[in-house]
Amino acid sequence: MDTIRAVLVPVNAECREVELPVDENGSCGAALKGIVGERAVNVSQELPDKSLGDAVCVYVNAEGRAACPANRAIWATQEMADEDRKSPFTGQTVVAGDPADVLYGDFVVVGYDPYEGTECSLSDKEVQDVVDLFSGRGGPYSGVSALGYMECMKPDPKLREQDEWNNESSQIDEFICYKKDEAALYNQRLEDEYSNSYDDSWQNSYDDTEW
Repeated sequence: MDTIRAVLVPVNAECREVELPVDENGSCGAALKGIVGERAVNVSQELPDKSLGDAVCVYVNAEGRAACPANRAIWATQEMADEDRKSPFTGQTVVAGDPADVLYGDFVVVGYDPYEGTECSLSDKEVQDVVDLFSGRGGPYSGVSALGYMECMKPDPKLREQDEWNNESSQIDEFICYKKDEAALYNQRLEDEYSNSYDDSWQNSYDDTEW
């Protein structure tokens, strides 16, 4: 039986090469499903640009976090930030150097032949690129570390409530100051009008006085 050279990236373990059997149509779909689950989906577009090139497919379990443990972290690059990639953790544009996403469960990386539109064996360079990407900082336990990091980065609800209260209090203080200034101006205007009215009245009384 023919096989395809691929790289398996297991949870909490180092990458390793595997041979995926292909069927009579040249597809390794059955073998992929046997490793990642019945719903295998290609997420190569989620990786940093040029990290593995265009001729690879990264197959993971489509149910992700709902069905699988955290595996590898995908770290954001400046290019991803410039492209306004959104973080699934914050909903905001990713920050270079921070986790951009997490891949869940065991996953498999295979080559892709754009001319035939089918999976194919990885080249020596592609195998090494995969191992490099999912080792070191992106190696075993990096997914768990990334989730912990993003959890720590979330603002404390109490602090957020305090910030909201401080902001509201500041707005109230500004409104009170505005009303005080408005009242002071109004009182000054009344006082000026009263003073002018009194001066006119006194002057008229003086003019009409007979000595």
